[in-house]
Amino acid sequence: MNDLMPFLVGSALLLAITLFVLLRPLWRPPGGRAADPQSSPLTQQQANAAVYREQLAELERDWAAGQIAQAEYEAARDELNLRLIQDVESLDAAAASEASMGDGARGIRKPWAMTWSLVLALPLVAGLLYATLGEPRALNPQALVQASDPAGELTPEKLTAMATALIKRLQEDPNQAEGWLMLGRVQRARGQLQEAADAYAKVLSLAQDDEVQIERAELLAELQRGSFAGEPWAIIQQVLARDPQHLSALMLAGSASFTELNYRSALRFWERAREVVASDSPDAPALDRAIGEARDKLGLPPIPPRALNKADPSQRALTITGRVSLVDELKSQVAPTETVFVYAVPVSGSRRPVAILRATAAQLPLDFVLDDSQSMGGDPLSAMEEVTVMVRISKSGNAMAQAGELGVRVTPVKPGAKGLNLMIREPLR
Repeated sequence: MNDLMPFLVGSALLLAITLFVLLRPLWRPPGGRAADPQSSPLTQQQANAAVYREQLAELERDWAAGQIAQAEYEAARDELNLRLIQDVESLDAAAASEASMGDGARGIRKPWAMTWSLVLALPLVAGLLYATLGEPRALNPQALVQASDPAGELTPEKLTAMATALIKRLQEDPNQAEGWLMLGRVQRARGQLQEAADAYAKVLSLAQDDEVQIERAELLAELQRGSFAGEPWAIIQQVLARDPQHLSALMLAGSASFTELNYRSALRFWERAREVVASDSPDAPALDRAIGEARDKLGLPPIPPRALNKADPSQRALTITGRVSLVDELKSQVAPTETVFVYAVPVSGSRRPVAILRATAAQLPLDFVLDDSQSMGGDPLSAMEEVTVMVRISKSGNAMAQAGELGVRVTPVKPGAKGLNLMIREPLR
């Protein structure tokens, strides 16, 4: 029922918009005023796009949580994109119909018969047409993919037609961020990854959106044959620096780490994601399974899924974020493969890190997030009043500090601090 409601609400909204467009000229008095800008085709297209964005967002949440397979997700997503293109074209036709009906309706004083005919007939005709010519199975993505009728499949020819229609529309109006996003997804489904990446870049030049950034990071990793090294990881880190609880970023970071066999990092990201997801959320079971698999890879005992959600919500925001950079004069002295450690230690007493992050020099400048999930045991970051934040570049990758290593330290820093600027200018002392 949850999957069906957005479609029904969207259909009702589109039906109401269409009736308004068709009926308004009939009731406009002779010599009536110019058309209300709120009923323009552009506004109708925006309302249409908003409905489909909601459906796409819910579909993407199901896919990210592992409730549907990749093939099911792509088929359902592309079907939604195709329906949106067709609806936008129908709205253009409706706008032209409005203009012609407006001229013919002048002089009709009370068009009750026409009004009730449209109100009663349009929903019935729309339902019959959708049942006959549409794709009712699209309401259920699994049924759509599993159906054996080849006529219902999203063929390469259909994808090509979708791409062609979108390109034509964007040539006429290149400032439609939603259109570029749909084009990027269609091109990705066609396997045209570079064209998809160009479309995503255009989206982000028009409107900054962290969800689109994460989608682009995933696409760039595809272009790199599954590797998240370089820009994909940098994008994930940037999004998490802005929003440490960004669910899509945490999920992708965990999946990327798991793919790279870095199970400990995957576990940290997924456990952070689990704190964001409510226990009764449909995303929770799939995330618990992923956490369990990561723990199994690390030889850790399984834990009850709900135990992951017992962290005090007041502690979740106690993170430290910032950026690590290296001055240009020292870049020639550092190899891209050298290890960069970013960590927090108590201001006094034990020098054991309460949170530590490991990266490579190739990722500099690096946007970082330190939090309780990166604890090495003992007191977590959230239990500290003040800490010292340190960065060092290790040629050996050894966790123990060595004399002469480049680095920087800032002290004291309170947990919850954001936007630290850590510029490495000299060796640590």
